[in-house]
Amino acid sequence: MQEQFLLYEVLSPDQRIIVDAVKKHCSSVMDFNPRFSFFTLHGSTHIENLVTIANNLIDGGIKLQENEAFYLYLSICLHDIGMTIPLKDLETKSIFKGLELISDPTYAENFIRENHHDLIDEYVASNFSFLASLDIAPSTIAIVKEICRAHRRVNLGDLSGHEKNVGALLRLIDELDIGPSRAPISTLNAKYKEMDSTSCWHWFKHNITQDWQLHHNMRYVTRNNKKSIEFIVVVSPPQESSIPYWLKQCIRPLQKVLEDEKVSSIIDERWNTKITIHYGSQMSKKNYLGDDWNEIEQIALSSGKKTILLIDDESRKMEDLFLPLMENYHIMYSVNAKDAFTKLAATQIDLAIVDMQIGSGDLWSAQETQNCKTTGVNICNKILTDHPTTQIGVLTGTRHEVEGLSFDKLAFFCKKPIQPSHFEKRVNDVLR
Repeated sequence: MQEQFLLYEVLSPDQRIIVDAVKKHCSSVMDFNPRFSFFTLHGSTHIENLVTIANNLIDGGIKLQENEAFYLYLSICLHDIGMTIPLKDLETKSIFKGLELISDPTYAENFIRENHHDLIDEYVASNFSFLASLDIAPSTIAIVKEICRAHRRVNLGDLSGHEKNVGALLRLIDELDIGPSRAPISTLNAKYKEMDSTSCWHWFKHNITQDWQLHHNMRYVTRNNKKSIEFIVVVSPPQESSIPYWLKQCIRPLQKVLEDEKVSSIIDERWNTKITIHYGSQMSKKNYLGDDWNEIEQIALSSGKKTILLIDDESRKMEDLFLPLMENYHIMYSVNAKDAFTKLAATQIDLAIVDMQIGSGDLWSAQETQNCKTTGVNICNKILTDHPTTQIGVLTGTRHEVEGLSFDKLAFFCKKPIQPSHFEKRVNDVLR
């Protein structure tokens, strides 16, 4: 039996006819839905990806019964269909759950994006004749609706039977679709300057994350008659320093689904197979593809975050100090004064953290900086004059007395070395 047909092969001939028709219908509706210009793909590509992931799970030891496979396949096709429900077809209270309508259309569409799992009823009500024409029993529709709703947010512990078990499987499969095909690189490369930073973040994350490949970043393991499927997340961003950040961003939602939402224990209890997620730190490598690719990452990293600019010629040695901050802030680096002011002119910097002894990049002469001893003071004073909305913190290892600095205008003044927890608190106190 070929791996790519494992889920399909479990189905009866009649069930295959049904899923073929539903898959064709949903793919067509989702592929040509204009609602979200820069949202990652949710049509035929996503459906095919989920079927492939389901096949991998079956190949690794999750043996589905015929009805389980049927419910899963239908739910894979239908789980995102709520995104296509026209706003005009819904009453205000239906969309906003009793909240008053907000005039901003972006809010309405974002709400549906976040709550499409609850709109499956609207789709079924509008398409019942189509579903009935395929001889899908109302009892089957009821089960599939609950499984679709369970693919996000619904407490699986409140469900039972197929709704709980297949719902957990769908939630995992959906979360595992993190590879590049969800966000075509041709579109990202051509349109990234038009994208908002949040969309850019999602598209970029998909493009730097490797697809699941058996014997590479996916393994089937049996220990003491216990089956386990291991997924190893591997990323390839343009900066080596951002690898830990992107690994965490990919792994965190998977761990949340498996552990916090109990999907791992539900799957293990039903199919006696353990699902585990691992950091591919050693497999993840820097993949610099030019200035545009680096710019895309910078836009992605700035998504909804305040920006910190570290101005220090030894910034790369301080990555461990700044890594905890990358969760909540966008971190940029400059190794000299000239580069720092280029970045200050190009983007909004919320906090500049300045070392006192640093090269000027020919912005000032050696005499003007006393052979780099006062470059940091010059930087701080120029920021105060040219960029008054940017707060300034000093982090320095200099042993010299610092003169000419307006200490009362600094957010903080810290000496190296400094405890990461203490430094994180100082930054949070300034920016939060």
